[in-house]
Amino acid sequence: MRRLSVGFIGCGGIASTHAERLKTLEEVQIAAFSDLVEDRAKAMAAKYGGKYYADWREMLEKEKLDIVYICLPPFAHSDEVMVAAERNINVFIEKPIALNMKLAREMVRAVEKAGVKSQVGYNCRFGYAIEEAKRLVDSGEAGEVGLALGMYWCNFIRRDWWIDKSKSGGQIVEQSTHLFDALRYICGDVEVVYGQMNRVFWTDVPGMSIEDVSSTVFRFKSGAVGAVTATIWGANAQWWFKWWIAAKKYTFESRDANTLTLYSTSSPARTKTVSESRDTYLLETKDLIRAIIEDKEAKTPIEEGAKTLEFTLAAMKSMETGKPVTLPLE
Repeated sequence: MRRLSVGFIGCGGIASTHAERLKTLEEVQIAAFSDLVEDRAKAMAAKYGGKYYADWREMLEKEKLDIVYICLPPFAHSDEVMVAAERNINVFIEKPIALNMKLAREMVRAVEKAGVKSQVGYNCRFGYAIEEAKRLVDSGEAGEVGLALGMYWCNFIRRDWWIDKSKSGGQIVEQSTHLFDALRYICGDVEVVYGQMNRVFWTDVPGMSIEDVSSTVFRFKSGAVGAVTATIWGANAQWWFKWWIAAKKYTFESRDANTLTLYSTSSPARTKTVSESRDTYLLETKDLIRAIIEDKEAKTPIEEGAKTLEFTLAAMKSMETGKPVTLPLE
């Protein structure tokens, strides 16, 4: 079987995360890296093999790629998806796919028109807890969902583009988007959002314009309601990605991506915990490769990335205006 040729646009930390997984797979061959800082691309090529470029357009022109990994900061996303799709190159793009819906929708149209496969980097969807919860909800075994609650709490800050809201979108759009995506994936699309945010703790950081605390409430199209709280001033050395769902037959509790506890809602009281250790970054890559080889849809195609982006942008718009926001955004 011919190995799929892979190239990278952007050679930061997340690119290394993906390259480490790709190097272990027989189905792929890492062919090229590109970065505006050419030395970074050169260093990646030296470590993983392949050629290096300072210009990603040149890379796409000269290399015969099957997949391109777009590992750029949100503000740097432009027409990479569109150019790749036009060249019939399958796309992996990190979240969030854009900072506005105009660009996101252009990406979706380009991928759909070209018929290429796409995957957005919502790796948490591949966690055992989220997969099992979705199975129980979709199959009807859990019964109707009524309430979803999530916490994305960490003690974290990057003193670069990340703290500039115009470049990252803020914590909700860039970071805790993983939790918004997980709840939307399990419970379905959202129709109205209301939120509040503030900066309370990181008040002495020059150039910082993002929120450090936020609370969002929302209503799913199904009629269920939900809420997500987020902060970048959580417990030291802790990263809380926690969620709970109240359904007709079970109450779900997940305190990490791969562990799910089910509580019965009827008598007698029963509790069951299921867990499985998983490398979610490896699984999302393998899922895209399988989609390409078997001509199937990936778990998180680009239209899903656009829907979750719209959810978080609606939350941010509500926080900025102080008013509820109804989806879809104009």
